[in-house]
Amino acid sequence: MKAASTIQNPVRAQARHLGFTLVELLTTVVVLAVLASIAAASMNSTLSNNGIYSIQNELVASLALARSEAARRGVAVYVRASAPASGNTFGGGWSVCVDADGDGTCDADSSAVLRTHDAAPWNVQVRSSTTAVGFNPMGFVTPAGSVELDVCAKDGSVGGYSLTIQPNGMVDVAEVAPLTPPCSAS
Repeated sequence: MKAASTIQNPVRAQARHLGFTLVELLTTVVVLAVLASIAAASMNSTLSNNGIYSIQNELVASLALARSEAARRGVAVYVRASAPASGNTFGGGWSVCVDADGDGTCDADSSAVLRTHDAAPWNVQVRSSTTAVGFNPMGFVTPAGSVELDVCAKDGSVGGYSLTIQPNGMVDVAEVAPLTPPCSAS
């Protein structure tokens, strides 16, 4: 009988080897942490790209609205910076508004504001040398001449967009590579 008691149950022997050792568990956690940090860096870049594209797209839509409303209403319509700041002219938001009396400013009437846009995300800046872009009833830029707007990441780490509003009111959009003018860090 003594010989029978020294034979181990195979199921019981196998149960002792289930699970992970502390070294295996720590190795797995370290590998997951490295992969998560790589994914986070990639996700941050993707979010910045999407934010910049979104602001550029909304700004172009506001410019198109202003131009079409100027032609439809027969009066000047402006896209004005809501809170212009040095180096981030339209980054504080903008509004599309009507100038029915022709004095070069938006009318005080609350119905004169056709659309407003909130401030851009903290990491996006919208630079321009002017705080307003106007369109006359013919759809031309007022005052006459082309206008440049740049939508970029504040640190220049991701690409951006350069918008050129031609004197005829058409908007040209060009992509700008990361860390190159006009989107190099300022």
